[in-house]
Formats: sequence, C-alpha cells, structure tokens
Amino acid sequence: MTPTAVLLGSALFWVGIGAAQASNLPQKIHENKARLESIHQNVSALQARLADKQKTQAELRSEIAQLDQRIQSTQHQLQGIQQQRQQTQQEISKLQGQIDKLQQELQTQKKILAEQLRAAYMLGGETPLAVWLQTEKPAEIGRLSVYYQALAKARLELIAKTQTTGKEIIKTQERKKQQESHLAQLAGQTQHQETTLEAQRNQHATLEEQLVKRIAADQAKIANLQANANILNGLVQRLSVQYAQQLAAERAAAEAAARKRAAERLAAERRAAEQAAARAAAERRAAARAAAQERARIAAQAAAEQKRAEQLQKELHQPPPPTPVQAPPIATVPPATPSIAPPTNSAVGHGSFPPPVSAPVRHLFGTPRVQGGPNWQGITFAAPASTPVHAIAPGMVLYAGPLRGYGEIVIVQQANLVLAIYGHLAKPAVQVGQKLQTSSLVGTVGSGGEMGDDGLYLEIRSQGHPVNPLNFIR
Repeated sequence: MTPTAVLLGSALFWVGIGAAQASNLPQKIHENKARLESIHQNVSALQARLADKQKTQAELRSEIAQLDQRIQSTQHQLQGIQQQRQQTQQEISKLQGQIDKLQQELQTQKKILAEQLRAAYMLGGETPLAVWLQTEKPAEIGRLSVYYQALAKARLELIAKTQTTGKEIIKTQERKKQQESHLAQLAGQTQHQETTLEAQRNQHATLEEQLVKRIAADQAKIANLQANANILNGLVQRLSVQYAQQLAAERAAAEAAARKRAAERLAAERRAAEQAAARAAAERRAAARAAAQERARIAAQAAAEQKRAEQLQKELHQPPPPTPVQAPPIATVPPATPSIAPPTNSAVGHGSFPPPVSAPVRHLFGTPRVQGGPNWQGITFAAPASTPVHAIAPGMVLYAGPLRGYGEIVIVQQANLVLAIYGHLAKPAVQVGQKLQTSSLVGTVGSGGEMGDDGLYLEIRSQGHPVNPLNFIR
C-alpha cells in the first residue's frame, strides 16, 4: 500500500470515528470540517510532490531526446560503415577481377613459354652454332641466327613478363587480403554499432515505459485523492444541510409553539372577556327581569286588591254572576331569547325520535320554573330514580360531568348545529368522544337534588338557542 493510500485511509478512518463520537450535529460538522482541511493540506503536499515527479518526467523526456540523438548518430555511423563495406567489397571484387585477368595472362604466358620450351626440346641437344655450322647455305645461316636471337629474346621477355605477372598477382592478392581484413574490421564495427543501436533502442523503450507508468501512477493518485476529498465534501455538505434543516425545524417549531401559546392566550383572554360580558349581561337581564317581575307583582297585587275591593263592593250590593273557569296562561320566553321557537330548517326533523325515558312530562318548555323565576328551557320527565336514560338520536359525547344547577349532565352533538342535553342524572354511562346510536344508554335518572324531586331534564339547542324538545320526540 502506498503512503498516499495509507494517509487517505487514516484520514477517512478518523473522520468516521469523529462523526461517530460527536454528540450532536454541529460538533460533527466542526470535526469533519477540521478533518477535511487536514486532508486538503495533505492533498496539496502530495500534489506538490507529484509536481516534482512531473519534473522527473521532463528529465526523462530530455534523456529520451538525447538518446534519440545518439541513436541517430549511431545509425549515421552504421550507414557510413555499410557504405565503406560496400566500397571495400567493390574494391575486393575489382582486385579479384584483376587477379583473375593476371592469372589468365600468366596462364597464357606459361602456355607460350611451354610451347617455346617444347620447340627447343624438339631441336634436341643441338645449339644454334652447331645448326649454323651444319647449314650448307650461308644465307640461311644468317636467317637462322636472327631467328634464334629473336626467339631467345622473346623467350626471355616472356619469362620476365611471366615473372612480373606473378609478382602483380601476388601484390594484388596482398591488396585483396588487406581489403578483406578491412572488410572484416568494418563487419566488426557494424556488429558493434548494431549492438549499440539495439541497446540504445531497448533503453529508449525502457525509459518510455517508465515514463508512461509514472504518469499513470501519478494521475491515479491524484484522482484517488480528489475522489476521497469529494466524498468527505459530500458528507460535510449533507451534515450542514441536516443541521440547517434541524435549526429551521426547531425555529419553526418554536415559532409555531409561540404562535400557538399566543393564540391560546388570546383565545383565553377572549373567552374570559366573553364570559365576563355574558355574566354581566346575564346579571343585567336578571336584575331587569327581577325588577320587571317585582313591578308586575306589585301592579298585579294592587290590581287584585283593587279588584277584590270592587268585587266586595259589588257583592255587597248584588249577587255576583257566574264566571267561567279558564286555564292559567303559559308564560312565554323572555325577550332576551327570541329564538326559542323551533327552527324551520332543523336538520333532525320534528317528532320522529323516541323519548329518553318512558314517563310523563312534568314541566313544559317555556313555563316558569318558580314563581318570578326563569322559564324552563327544556322539559322534565317524572321518572323514578335509577331509570335508564337512552339517547334520542345518534351523536358524539362532548361533555359528561357535573354542572351547577343541572347536576350530572351529558351533552351530545346530535347534528351539525343541534345539541341534546341530558340533566339531573345519577351517573353518566358515557365518556367524552364516545359515539352513540339511537337508544344507546346515556345514564340513569337522579333523585332529589336541585330539581327538588326525582326526574330527568332534557334540553335541545339548535344553533345555540334552546328549542322545544316536544317538537323532536314522539
């Protein structure tokens, strides 16, 4: 493993260890950024060393160029030697031709000389003088003398020429041997130059291979370092994005919580103000109603006294005429609640639901609860205690618990804007959020308490206003 790979492996290992041991995201980001800066420094140092190696590559290229020049010079020398060898071979061929020609001349000369010697041999042991003395004609003696002199001279010249030709052959052969020796030297030089050229070419190929491998290794190291740095960059960027998202989520949650608290506080203040205003209005209405009732009572009392007085005066003077018996009038809903009449567009319908209990109605809707007091906003059933109370229609329980003035009550959302209130219960049999069906058990009838007697109280509200429950139940 190279030092670069070990360094990068160690750096990435410590990045992973630091990320695993960091207790929170900002610490992870800080530690990974520190590791990233360290790796970038190491990458810079390695790139500087790689730049030095690039200089070595330039030196290799320069050495290769110089070696190319030496190879060219060796090739030129080899070409010169080859030319010299060709010239020497041509010279040897020329000398061989001369030797062949001289040898042919020598053979010719030897042949002529041999013929002369054979002719002399044919003459036997006679000398030219003896032949001349034996000749009878003196003129022939002169011709023979000249002939023999010319023959001897020609023979001597031929012998000399033959010797000269032999010497020329020997000299030519010596020159040929010298040229052959020079050719052998040129052959050795050629072989030496070819060996040198082959070695230079091998060295050139080795340098080229080393250069290619070095460049490839350097490029691979740089690519590996850059890839590792990119991986860590991506990790840090992801952690940064996650941290930013976490901060944004926390800020958004804090802002939402603050808005929610502010809204809740505002709603609470608004509800408190509305409740206070409602209590004040109720108190004002109660005071006005009490004052009106008191005035009506005083006026009725005065009218009754006046009437009794007048009646007494009439009775004193004449017998009274018979008077028919009339039912007492039913008090109407006070002006403060003008919408007690059942709505014309009720979502439930009229008189189609079963009653909550099987018992007679004791108090009707709109009748006074007590003399001079508020009217009934619902109806009461004269049911004995512990009588099961059933839901008149499907709905969902909104409230189940005690309520001042009504004992234990259950409020059921019967329709979109219609509520059913079951009061004066002994104990609710349902829970908030529970869904009920028609005739589902709501609870049991209570005893005594604020109603003063056993019974069930049923109230129906449409759009927030009380309406007559007899318009909904059978």
